[in-house]
Amino acid sequence: MSYQALARQFRPQNFTELVGQEHVSQALINGLENDRIHHAFLFTGTRGVGKTTVARILAKALNCEKGVTGSPCGVCSACTQISEGRFVDLVEVDAASRTGVDDTRELLENVQYAPTSGRYKIYLIDEVHMFSKSSFNALLKTLEEPPPHVKFLLATTEPKKLPVTVLSRCLQFNLKRLSLTQINNHLIKLLELQNIAYDASAIELIARAAEGSMRDGLSLLDQSIAFGAGNVKEEGVKLMLGTIDKNSVVDLLTYIAAKDAENLSSQLQQIFEMSPDYALFLNDMALLLHEISLLQILNKYVESSRFDKQTLVKFAQGVSHEQVQLYYQIVIKGQEEINLAPDSKTGFEMTILRLFAFKIGQFPTAEKKTPESTPGQLNQQQNTTQSTINQPNQTNSAQNLKGEPIYPEQTLTVQEIPPVQQQFNLNEITQTNWASIFNALPIRGTARELARNSLVVSNDKGKLVLSVDKQTHAFMTDRACKNLKKALLDCVRETIAVEICEGGDHTQTIARTEQLIQDTNVQETKQKVSQNPFVQNMQENFDAQVIQIKDGQNFLEV
Repeated sequence: MSYQALARQFRPQNFTELVGQEHVSQALINGLENDRIHHAFLFTGTRGVGKTTVARILAKALNCEKGVTGSPCGVCSACTQISEGRFVDLVEVDAASRTGVDDTRELLENVQYAPTSGRYKIYLIDEVHMFSKSSFNALLKTLEEPPPHVKFLLATTEPKKLPVTVLSRCLQFNLKRLSLTQINNHLIKLLELQNIAYDASAIELIARAAEGSMRDGLSLLDQSIAFGAGNVKEEGVKLMLGTIDKNSVVDLLTYIAAKDAENLSSQLQQIFEMSPDYALFLNDMALLLHEISLLQILNKYVESSRFDKQTLVKFAQGVSHEQVQLYYQIVIKGQEEINLAPDSKTGFEMTILRLFAFKIGQFPTAEKKTPESTPGQLNQQQNTTQSTINQPNQTNSAQNLKGEPIYPEQTLTVQEIPPVQQQFNLNEITQTNWASIFNALPIRGTARELARNSLVVSNDKGKLVLSVDKQTHAFMTDRACKNLKKALLDCVRETIAVEICEGGDHTQTIARTEQLIQDTNVQETKQKVSQNPFVQNMQENFDAQVIQIKDGQNFLEV
């Protein structure tokens, strides 16, 4: 007798044998037992979760010789014939191979005739979303009002492709993806029934690779049994799946977090020699980072984790929350881009180099600014620090493989770099030198904009009062005020109180002064452009005019 695949050999024969679809089986059992049987059922869900299996069990329940029941006997002629695929009144159709309207009409020609041997004539249409629009139209009337002896069982992985007119005529059941534990436990149960030796870690690897599909899990188990000559061992499954030892993932992340370039290079070389599935490797790294984050934020350890708790605790304590999130983002992005790389090895290696290069933190800043910086100079310095990379927050920076910072001229620019903190006496904080004080404050974001749009109103008896331009009072958020006050308190040698209030129309703020200088420069530039012979010639002959000056570029409209 020829060998039968595990997915067929152990296909569930009744509702109680279904794994992980209790919400569907219980609803169908209740409907059958209470004689509330709809004429059309639609089963949806991803591949390998049991759509066709549920439909065949329902066909048995409707035609079992002991009567319509939620527990078909499985031994009568109707049940056995349905199990073996030879029941004459169960018409199974693969919609992918019968998409034409003529095929559908031919299929429905015999709907009016009574079943030959069963109680109901059942049409099981798999992947029904593959029907053409004309085929759906031909099916609609019969689907809505079929003869009492006909039941339609439809299955699809893509219900969104079905017309709403079809969806509204069916009782819909969505089958869920199976969990790792459900697949793992079911595979172990089948192996024990067959007395096959196995490693628990190997079964977990197969369950993970199945990605929610029991059929995929059974197919991989079949393959691993053949690969291991009758046994399912971890090393064999790893080799078969192209996965790599979890210690390699842990070691790689350890060297990345420690900025250990030498050991990282050595570890990468070992990984390359094993030629693993690089996408799966990145998937394992994402799982590791996910579990570290769970432990950091929710103090939760996943009991079914592949990684021991001590390892996760070590990472959780040694790597910041923000850095873990950055690592995770880079790994997920690397998984998306690995197929776009010249080859998977290159894509994997570039992802690891990104993990090594980027670090949440701040650049050390060179002391290039002086307390005498003018508002115009200040604006020029700030405008050179605009971000050109997508990072999770404003404190991101990057380092090269030697652990040295990458400055803007080294191909990356970052968001505003707060200046080196200086100390001042209280009497030095006046409106006259507010620009110099502002230049030295270690602030960023809205707090920095708040300071740029503020005036020093008074500084007396240990109390500093700032007034914010009413046109930009939107910067006066609680957080911005708190950060600006803290920066001032840290920079002043004496103990002071800081008050920030909304003022009037302030024209002497740093922001207004910078805008005035910029407007003056724009006008001067526009005047120079207008005096250009080429521009004058275009204006005279083509009635052109200078309409905009932006980022140093002059636009001439004809």
